[in-house]
Amino acid sequence: MAEGVAVRIRAREFATGDVEVAHQVLRESYIEHRHRVFGGAQDFQFRQHVVTAGELGMDSVRHTATVETVTDPLPYLMFVVSLNADLTVRAGRDELRPLRGEAFLYPVGQPLTIRWTDFDLRILRLPVDRVARVAARAGIALADFRFDGMSPISAEAGRHWRDTMAYLFHTLNTPDTPLGNPLVHAAAVDLAATTAIATFPNTATATGYVGEPGRVAPAALRRAVSFIDAHAHEPVTVEDIAEAAGISSRGLQAAFARHADSTPMAYLRRVRLARAHRDLQNADPTRGDTVAAVARRWGFTSLSRFAAVYRDEYGRSPRQTLRT
Repeated sequence: MAEGVAVRIRAREFATGDVEVAHQVLRESYIEHRHRVFGGAQDFQFRQHVVTAGELGMDSVRHTATVETVTDPLPYLMFVVSLNADLTVRAGRDELRPLRGEAFLYPVGQPLTIRWTDFDLRILRLPVDRVARVAARAGIALADFRFDGMSPISAEAGRHWRDTMAYLFHTLNTPDTPLGNPLVHAAAVDLAATTAIATFPNTATATGYVGEPGRVAPAALRRAVSFIDAHAHEPVTVEDIAEAAGISSRGLQAAFARHADSTPMAYLRRVRLARAHRDLQNADPTRGDTVAAVARRWGFTSLSRFAAVYRDEYGRSPRQTLRT
């Protein structure tokens, strides 16, 4: 949790009409693979747009030839939305042919055989352990977490995942993106991880919460609250709070539920909202202070959502507070 250290945003574009050059770029960008070209090399087009912000990566890739690849096992999570329909993914005995606009997940840790004709993909990349840490909040041991399927658990879940990817893709590609702010970045990665867990079959959702642990003393809650109050300006996680309180993540959740009728992250959001309220009261629009700047400072990625929760809490809009 490095205070005040901006998350580095990196972006690059690449285009070529050479199939072999394109696949070398794909190897360098994603994973080692062997490929065979079956057609389309003469008028071939390849375009790639890659943006990364810390742990979060989002790509747009177009490849017009007919190709089959056999990949090495992926060491990280790669979520995909296919904007065309001619794509087949095989992982062991499992085979998937996503339709146009459908979302899917490349399995981790096993070779893949992928065949496509003229694909156009949107890709979101996350480390496995980052998603596993979010799953741990439901009581799943880090070493036990895994995704168990390539397809969303339902059409509605798939639509929600596509909407989440579109939001993150837009935010990451916005000039002067707020994702350079460590708080905003942490919130965005948490959003991606929690939505992925809710969308694709995995050990966390299959097992469910196994019951809260034994009684947790109020002193642990006081330690957690003190830590949150002191570190609300940093990209704090549930694991950070639990460590400071001297209890497990599950024990922390139980302590907040029993003694505060809340959750650790809900309390953190309330603290950040209060800090944003204080900053708006002390701000001066004639100096260039804005609602957007204050919201981003405290990790609120959506101005409309910030305005809504602010009005619910304080009975007026953030803009009204700023101008008072």
